[in-house]
Amino acid sequence: MSEPLEPLAALKQRILAQEAILADRFWQGDDTVALVAERAAFIDGFLCELWHHWFPYDEEAALLAVGGYGRGELHPKSDIDLLILIRRPTLDDERIGEFVRLLWDLQLEIGHSVRTIRECKAEARRDISVMTALTERRLLIGSSQLAQKLDRALNSKRLWPSRQFFQAKLEEQEVRHEHYSDVEYGLEPNVKSSPGGLRDVQTIYWVTQYHCKTTDLRELMGLGYLTDRECSTLLEGRNFLWKVRFALHLLANRKLDQLYFDHQRTIAERFGYKDTDGLLGVEAFMRDYYRYVMELREVNDILIQHFSEEILPKRRRSLIEPIDESFRVHNEYIETVTDDVFEKRPAALLEIFVTMANQEGIKGVRANTIRLIRRHLHLIDDDFRADPEVAALFIALLKSPYTVVSQLTRMRRYGILGRYIPEFGQIIGQMQHDLFHIYTVDAHTMTLLRNLRRMFMPEYQEQFPITKRAIANIEKVELLFLAGLFHDIGKGRGGNHSALGATYARQFCQQLGLSKADQDLVAWLVQRHLLMSTTSQREDLWDPESIHKFAVIVQSPERLHHLLALTVADIHATNPKEWSAIREALLLQLYSATLTMLARGDYGPNERIEEIERRHQATAKLLEERLIRNVDLDALWEDVTQSFVLAHDPARLADVAISINRARDENADVVELFPSDNLQLLEVFIYTQDRPRLFADCVIALNNTRLNVVQAYIATGKSKNCYDSFIVTTEDGTDFIDERLLEIERSLRDVLEHGFSRAVPPSKRLSRQLKQFNTKARVTCEKPDSAGLSRLEIVTADRPGLLALLVSVLAELDLNIHQARISTLGERAEDLFVVSGTNSKSLLDPYATDDLETELAGRLNSELPRLVA
Repeated sequence: MSEPLEPLAALKQRILAQEAILADRFWQGDDTVALVAERAAFIDGFLCELWHHWFPYDEEAALLAVGGYGRGELHPKSDIDLLILIRRPTLDDERIGEFVRLLWDLQLEIGHSVRTIRECKAEARRDISVMTALTERRLLIGSSQLAQKLDRALNSKRLWPSRQFFQAKLEEQEVRHEHYSDVEYGLEPNVKSSPGGLRDVQTIYWVTQYHCKTTDLRELMGLGYLTDRECSTLLEGRNFLWKVRFALHLLANRKLDQLYFDHQRTIAERFGYKDTDGLLGVEAFMRDYYRYVMELREVNDILIQHFSEEILPKRRRSLIEPIDESFRVHNEYIETVTDDVFEKRPAALLEIFVTMANQEGIKGVRANTIRLIRRHLHLIDDDFRADPEVAALFIALLKSPYTVVSQLTRMRRYGILGRYIPEFGQIIGQMQHDLFHIYTVDAHTMTLLRNLRRMFMPEYQEQFPITKRAIANIEKVELLFLAGLFHDIGKGRGGNHSALGATYARQFCQQLGLSKADQDLVAWLVQRHLLMSTTSQREDLWDPESIHKFAVIVQSPERLHHLLALTVADIHATNPKEWSAIREALLLQLYSATLTMLARGDYGPNERIEEIERRHQATAKLLEERLIRNVDLDALWEDVTQSFVLAHDPARLADVAISINRARDENADVVELFPSDNLQLLEVFIYTQDRPRLFADCVIALNNTRLNVVQAYIATGKSKNCYDSFIVTTEDGTDFIDERLLEIERSLRDVLEHGFSRAVPPSKRLSRQLKQFNTKARVTCEKPDSAGLSRLEIVTADRPGLLALLVSVLAELDLNIHQARISTLGERAEDLFVVSGTNSKSLLDPYATDDLETELAGRLNSELPRLVA
């Protein structure tokens, strides 16, 4: 052995000192590419020094860097992948063991293997990932003769022929993309592995290195594999992602490639992004991130397709099918007949997508034609937008029978859509920093359009059964698609995005030459695209007055049909997890009731009374049909409130009447459970003598049995008996089975008998993502109406056990709860209560509501952290 090594502590200090210097230089703005290379160079020298201690003149072994380290790229906490190449399996491995143990003791993130040349060859033949890592080998120290023998062994064409290597890397990438749902716009993307991430860049290098024997971008440009623009995109995108990854490693002090919410905010701040009126700094940072990965993925797709055309065919003759004078199909991919097609007729930039959308069997666009499209984007100017032929082509695209959304998506990725509709170009990569919107605005828009398209396809109608009647009444599907395309186009600019989007939509419809009526419909849908969802969540849909207010805004069945389809597509595209049986039921109820009211004409002043009378009569008829004659309905109608009657259909009123009649005879309380047809919703009805905290205790009992309360109607009759209804779902969205129903009934009967329910600790742990959002409680209380009822809106951070806390606090504040609507939108809970004061808590004083808002918000903000302590 050579001279003794420094003590372990001194070696560690050398590593830490170098890491601190690089970190400081990074935060000061030094070039990340240089820092990554310097980190690798430092580790090179450090490892060689250690290796020389155990193997000073040994020609029986060699130390090689492989993988990313082999490329000379090393981020602060990246794995240091090593191959210890030995001449023969019998080599004394005691020194190797000591060398590796020292690296572990130094807390270096090493990944290592000890192999002979024969073993390397066998492993490389068996596993493409091993072959890939070895392809990037680099001798650090040791026997150069041994390393050269490994070169000869691995360079054999028989080991991995170019065609097989490319096919394996292509399949590997497809599996990786599928793991991330083939979406580059995840809420918390993986900088390395998500589509458009660093792995996509590396895949390009691996293929070019193996097939072209070079990764030099200038050489690849000379060979015709890369254009100048693609070369710049690769370098700029890779460097941006390297900068993000470097920051992630420093902030986490470990190898981390997932861009979590808290790190997004910190990095945005460290990189100098500032909040504006329309955009948070973190949203601006993530917009840049998403635009880079989208461009990187585009370059990856072009090159992969280029190599597919060159490597995979293998002695297959080209099959060319003419389409027209501009385009033809070349081995199932469309291409231009000549390179000057777009220059001669710019409208062809749109026509190519219309052609694909109207012809089955075309898989995509050939790589060279994609490059031609991108090279001629400058032709999309004001004259292009004003061209009647272009307008007719765009409308034809929206009417196309086949792949309309796929073509719009291609247009977005190739830069066409953002140039043709400049306002759309501004939302590309635009994220919203919350848990409700899981896609960027442009990706969300494409998903919404795909949902709309599927509503008209028989094979997908079961996915959107609620819209079946509506879409049957939509004649111009292109108008619905236009509304979907523009519905969120005003986001990121501050102000009301719906109103701004309506303005842009009308201008574009005028550009297309649509009629005034069609313009009005599209602009109205964009401006009101949130109306139906909001109304269904916040209003009492059993009350004709609520339906009337909605119907006055909608005005026509045509608008209603379009609005339902747009609303359903929007919710599914925003966050599929937010779609639920209760949302579907509420939207269907609102749609049906409004359609009926619009068909009847104007809403009369006696509509509410007439509706109540209709329900009285229908309930009596149902009981008569069941041959039940001993129920005193007059006594029930005399006791209950009008709101209670309006909140239940006649079938449920008949069930309730029978249960109450039986309970009076037996002098007992009523607990009835009514599962819905789809078994995911359960209505719980309770009839008992009123008492303080009754509603709060029932909610806590339901919470303790792992249920989510989504709606509640609380009515106290003249007899001081309570008629309380709860709509609940299970926490995990599963169906209600008999065992659960028995558990729920026992829990509620225990509350009614003993008169108190204590909240148990939440059964669910707070997710890591929810911990990143701590929305301060915002409380709004309206002044009481003529009946003394006030709408109380609470917006706060969602937490397990939140509703139990809310009702407990409201009970402590001496408020009576009459209705409750519970909504969760990502990390936010938006809950609406209808409340009234008690003898000790009047809300009639103008200052009372202000005091209530302040007191309730303060209580919630102080109590919420305890839910997750």
